[in-house]
Amino acid sequence: MTPFIDLVRESGPFQAMITLLQPLMTQPQYSKYFTPTFNETRDWKGIEKEVGRVPVASFVADHGDKPIVSLDKMDFTYGVLPSWGDQYPMSSEELIELQRLENYIKSNVVGINGTPADPILVDQLTDQRKEMLVKRFDPIARMPLAAMDKIAFEEWSNGTATIDSTKNAPKVGLNIDFQIKKYHVQTVWSDTENANALKDIDAFVNKVWKDLHIRIDTLALNPDEVRKILSQKSTRDVVSTYITTGNRQTKMTGIPSSDEVNLILQGQYKIPALTVIDAVVDIRGAGGNIAVPSDSFNAFKDGRVSASIGTNLGKYMYTLSPMQRMPDNSYSYATSAGNVLISAKSSEGQLDIKSDLCALPVITVRKSMAILVTDDTTTGSSLY
Repeated sequence: MTPFIDLVRESGPFQAMITLLQPLMTQPQYSKYFTPTFNETRDWKGIEKEVGRVPVASFVADHGDKPIVSLDKMDFTYGVLPSWGDQYPMSSEELIELQRLENYIKSNVVGINGTPADPILVDQLTDQRKEMLVKRFDPIARMPLAAMDKIAFEEWSNGTATIDSTKNAPKVGLNIDFQIKKYHVQTVWSDTENANALKDIDAFVNKVWKDLHIRIDTLALNPDEVRKILSQKSTRDVVSTYITTGNRQTKMTGIPSSDEVNLILQGQYKIPALTVIDAVVDIRGAGGNIAVPSDSFNAFKDGRVSASIGTNLGKYMYTLSPMQRMPDNSYSYATSAGNVLISAKSSEGQLDIKSDLCALPVITVRKSMAILVTDDTTTGSSLY
């Protein structure tokens, strides 16, 4: 066993450690829906090439807080892609605690009489060490990916990408509108007595077909929107649930299920079933504790149903971080999932760990999408 402090002093052993820990770390969800693409230029022109001219407002090089959309010649605007990063210091007390555990593991590999120690005990201590390492490195690798999840699912559900300069994206604020066609309902879906979500969804699919000539096959929404559909009187009136107990079947009128709603959509209306996107973003709590997050929210926005052809929405365009382009000899480096670069530096009994991800999810199928706004009766075009 190589001591932890030695693993972080050289990039090779450090990468080997991160590779070992990575399967135990929290994996991002956006990568299921976006294809990775390397973008050497590190500027907005790569995005323009993929999707055409889109309104972009961001703190980009040479323009401060001036929105790019207000510039006369956006084609000649160069701005660096966002860099999502985080930092987590590991105190000398934590390092000593880890060192004590490692010493205990080494001293118990061979017993006093030269006989092997109990392998179960050695395995338990080794697992405990691994858990300690995951606890330290999971948050630092996770927060840039949490920022990507937030942006990717906001793009899918709302057609925009916004993020503030917060602890999970401290270097830049971002605002992009991909100009995806939106429609609004006559009655907001939270009005359980008067809203008719099934009728709205049917009208939405046909409206997209007539207006945009798109035959969609995916209707995506988050669990909260599904609950609104199930709680509406219009849904309860047309759905009866049958519960089977042994040889007995009981009819439960007015208590619909998601499966039965999908049967109606597919059978009666001849449109796609609902795809529930249960993507949650957790912002780590005090001391890097992800088990008790400081904030937790639906990444796929409330009040939205997104229609698309398939679920491959585009690309996440990434590039090398500044540390990868100009590495510092005093740091060791390792790459984690999603091209997150992790760097570590040991100095004066403390270990500083940093992460950096230069990337942006880009919807390249925006002209094959539409969004139904269910919590507003004015945004976009009317369904009826």
